[in-house]
Amino acid sequence: MKVNVLITGAAGNQAHFIWRALKASDLNLRIIGCNYDHNGAGLFQSDAGYVVPAAKDSSYVSKIIDLCNLERVQIIMVGNMAEMRVLSEHRDFILQQSGAVVVTSPVDVLTRMEDKWQLTKYLQSEGFDHPRSVLPGDEEVLSKFLDEVLFPYVVKERFGAGSRNLAIARTKKELDFALDSLNEPILQEYLYPDDQEYTVGVFMNIRSEPVASIVMKRELNLGMTWKAQVLPDSELGAYCERVLERSGCIGPCNVQLRLTKRGPIVFEVNPRFSTTTSARPYFGYNDAEMCIRHFVFNEEIHRPVIRGGRLFRIVEDVFVEDADFERVRTAGFIGR
Repeated sequence: MKVNVLITGAAGNQAHFIWRALKASDLNLRIIGCNYDHNGAGLFQSDAGYVVPAAKDSSYVSKIIDLCNLERVQIIMVGNMAEMRVLSEHRDFILQQSGAVVVTSPVDVLTRMEDKWQLTKYLQSEGFDHPRSVLPGDEEVLSKFLDEVLFPYVVKERFGAGSRNLAIARTKKELDFALDSLNEPILQEYLYPDDQEYTVGVFMNIRSEPVASIVMKRELNLGMTWKAQVLPDSELGAYCERVLERSGCIGPCNVQLRLTKRGPIVFEVNPRFSTTTSARPYFGYNDAEMCIRHFVFNEEIHRPVIRGGRLFRIVEDVFVEDADFERVRTAGFIGR
């Protein structure tokens, strides 16, 4: 059975990583990419590429439904959070109108996990350690935090993603600048040691049960995992599965943590595909394929056997003929 997969946000890195994971699968797939801008590699790498409105456009959902019906799409894999918020909100309508399953957690879960402040409250309520955190709006609470927690501090946007819009404040001057510069900032303790950072992929089934995980000790560069060691026997996988048991997440999730003297401390949960999605199949964990098997074929996911090894990420080139580029620019479509 051939499965038609739509990847949104096809010009971005995240979509490329999903595409790479799908290409590593033995399943019979037709991969369709779509993006609001014609100027992106993913449109040309896919079996078909379409230009669609931006997620904030009122016609976005209807165009996605039209595209799914045209290409007989069975499953939608989302390449960025802006689109995921919209597609999650309309996932039942999209399924009804096109038969395509959107790989996403419910919209309220996305909001809770994306909100760094609400995440700390969730971790606290479930009995898990978390970074000491404060919202700077309450001067009395902020003053108490600054008295009890020493520099440096992590200052980031409450609703930010990854390492973007994040600052490390080592002095009062740097702290004041960061608080003034960021939109809705949250202030958190800096977790030591800083060479003990891990990204843990957890797959959550349709019943929001964790059924598989992979642990990577990582080094960051350009806002993503740049080097990593896969640790098949790490207990952090089981720990992160417990963290997510009552989260309501569905599909691929990523837990970011540091291993401190207090033990593992989760500081971020992303209910989406990871920047390491493209590398995971090599080590026995392909969550893009898991999505198809579980959400399209209705298979139960069996825990994969993970093998150890190292990941080194490099830059990749994509070449496109001028004629093909002009076709997408003018017609909004390319495919075979």
